[in-house]
Amino acid sequence: MMNQPSEAEVVEAVIRRRRTEKVLLDPDHAEPAPVEVVERNAPLVRSAIEAAGWAPFHYPRGVDGVAEPWRARLIGQEKALETARHLRDNLADTGKLPMLLAGCNAAVLVTWLPETDSTEPAPEPRKLQELRRRDEEHLAAASAFVQNLLLLLTAHGMGTYWSSGGGLRSPEMYTHLGIPAGESFLAAVFIEYPELASADRGRKPGALRDKRSTGWLREPT
Repeated sequence: MMNQPSEAEVVEAVIRRRRTEKVLLDPDHAEPAPVEVVERNAPLVRSAIEAAGWAPFHYPRGVDGVAEPWRARLIGQEKALETARHLRDNLADTGKLPMLLAGCNAAVLVTWLPETDSTEPAPEPRKLQELRRRDEEHLAAASAFVQNLLLLLTAHGMGTYWSSGGGLRSPEMYTHLGIPAGESFLAAVFIEYPELASADRGRKPGALRDKRSTGWLREPT
């Protein structure tokens, strides 16, 4: 009987298997995933989002009674495609973002809630320094949430791409997507269901995977 891999070996394997994969499709030619594929995968995506919420955070943000400093908005393929066409047709976005939205089967839009706000009078320097330090903690926590999500989706065999958001950061798209102005955009995680991973869907791998090393590791003596 073969030895089963340890939990640590499983986690490491998932970390190393995760890769950036962009799927770029013309919004006019995108075809929806079959209903049975959506019904099989949509609950897994939602479960992954909820589990990713176990990321550590240092300070409770306490907005609307929610301690976590991040927010996640799940959009399905229909809404993603509508957003793609809105960006292209109404906001003249001719870049890759509409194609990424058209190529995904679902997407998670992640924001974080800074405590510094340029629209309010600046607090005294010591208080401002403390708020900025808290914001660094909030951003780090939200990033840990995104990484958790990427790993969980990878474990389910799904393709992912972490985008910084591009045109989704604009005030017009905040209004279109119902994102409050006080939230700062961190990530658009585009998701491809595993059943479609072998199809020819304009897939483009990330550019930095072959540039990885451990040259960043330091061991002070």
